[in-house]
Order: sequence, then C-alpha cells, then structure tokens
Amino acid sequence: MKTLFDHETSEALEQLCNEACEAMQLAKASPDLDDLSATFAVALLKLGLATGFVEQRYPGFAREIEVKRQRVIEALTREQQEQQEHPKH
Repeated sequence: MKTLFDHETSEALEQLCNEACEAMQLAKASPDLDDLSATFAVALLKLGLATGFVEQRYPGFAREIEVKRQRVIEALTREQQEQQEHPKH
C-alpha cells in the first residue's frame, strides 16, 4: 500500500496529531479561561505545524483546508437558517 509520506514525516505527523489531541483533552478539564486559551493555542500550533509538513510535500494543501473549512461554515450557516425558518415543534 502506498503511503503519503516517508517514514520520518509520518512519525512527525503522528506525534503532532497526538500532541494536538492531548492538548484538546487537557482543554476539556481547563479550570479557567487562561488555561483553556493556552491549551487551544497549543492544539492550533500543533495543527499548524502538521499542515506545514504536508504543505511541503503537497503544495496547495493549506489552501484546500481553507476551502473545505469555508464549505463547512457555509453548510452550518445554511442549516442554522433552515432550522430558524422551519422550527421543529
């Protein structure tokens, strides 16, 4: 089976993803906004680093993420508008 990345890059990506997930797990137990913002910052940093790794191998990857993010936002907005127009009783 063909892999997207070489062994070293795969390991680095796996570590960054694990660290992002760990930060989000810590966020769930955050006792205050300062701690919550710090754990979010770590998670976003790790995701940004992982995106950068992929972007090096596959230029345009970060742009594709943004396009998909915008599609999700648009779909959620439409769904919310539809629910407001046709509330369930």
